Amino acid sequence: MQRWFYLPNCRDACYLRHMKAATLSILVLFCLLLAVESESQDTYYSFYTYDGFIPQVSVNDRAASLQTSLLPQYYKSYAVRSDLKWLRENDTTLVNWWHLKGDTVLHLLRELSGLEWYETEFEIYLVRYHTSPGSGTPLILPVGGLQRGTLIEVAPDGNRQILNLVYQLSHRMLDQTVQPQTGIRLPVADHPLMRASAFRRDNLALLLAISVCQSLIGVDSTDAAYQSGFWKNHTPGRILFEKYFFNQWILTPDFTLADWIYQEPWSSELVRMTRPPRKEKRIVAGPRRFVEGLPIKGKLGFSVSNSSSGLLRVDLIDAYRLAYACGLREGDLVRRINGKRSRSHKALVEKILELLDEAGGATLQVVRDDRTIEVLIQPLMLPIWNDEEEYYDGYPVDDSSSVGGDEPYQ
Repeated sequence: MQRWFYLPNCRDACYLRHMKAATLSILVLFCLLLAVESESQDTYYSFYTYDGFIPQVSVNDRAASLQTSLLPQYYKSYAVRSDLKWLRENDTTLVNWWHLKGDTVLHLLRELSGLEWYETEFEIYLVRYHTSPGSGTPLILPVGGLQRGTLIEVAPDGNRQILNLVYQLSHRMLDQTVQPQTGIRLPVADHPLMRASAFRRDNLALLLAISVCQSLIGVDSTDAAYQSGFWKNHTPGRILFEKYFFNQWILTPDFTLADWIYQEPWSSELVRMTRPPRKEKRIVAGPRRFVEGLPIKGKLGFSVSNSSSGLLRVDLIDAYRLAYACGLREGDLVRRINGKRSRSHKALVEKILELLDEAGGATLQVVRDDRTIEVLIQPLMLPIWNDEEEYYDGYPVDDSSSVGGDEPYQ
């Protein structure tokens, strides 16, 4: 049985080759578009002008004396040189990313914060180990881990690390509003929300960092980093951040972080809730009487018992210790601490003390008079520039016209 084959002539073969080449080109172009779309994730570079001054920033991964000063006891037994060698072998991705994107980060911070860079140059110090996720001034970023005693928590990597770097830079940007050595003090620095606190300036820096990263690495990648376990464990003001800032204060070059701060009244619920605690003033002379049933010593000064509702009920509290100063009251039903349930007095107190020590504060969700409210447990000794201004309750309620500029108190 014969089989017949069609033999195309020269013109047909040339046409087929052109069709194959055109199809292949379309497929390659389509793949490239998909790759660009996946990489960009709705990044918004066109919103920005990039025309302001930015400092010269270099990366320093050879700071042996700095690394030693962060963990002096540890480096009595271990060689800092071996850790710096490890650092240079493992920080290549971050260093290359900064060389590629660093100037863009600095421009976005300037345009979304509404503040200027006053420094002409500074360094980003990379270390293998630190006792915290880092700092803004000086700017230190751990690449290996967070060390507390004999325990080491792995440092964030990938986009979580990028968010941490931008967060520390955001802190540095906000720190520049007050420069005693140059006489610079911007009006925005006087707002209560700009004061150092896990629930105030830390949340402002986090908002600025997330806004920059959304434009830089994409909304989805930024959200995945923010929702990671590392960031959940290292943002004690997270509950208030999501209630008052996240997706509420939308930062753009036309309405910046500074604009939002100026707009927030000094008498707002946010300002009142997050102001640092102060001890009750004793009005009775003589030795202080202690609450029967509470230990004489102890930072917090309260006790809880199991209630019929299954929640922990505050049954005793000392009016001259930290818990009362932060707003906890007898009869409060404690539902959660930083979003998690505690089943006993011991577990609750240990968690509060842990968060105070490691994160700067804790957020209690309590039920009071059939209403659910947040009580912030934070240290007493926070820097307060003017105690009377901080605790003055005579400001017009939610009167935004009394806020901002050089005369915030009228």
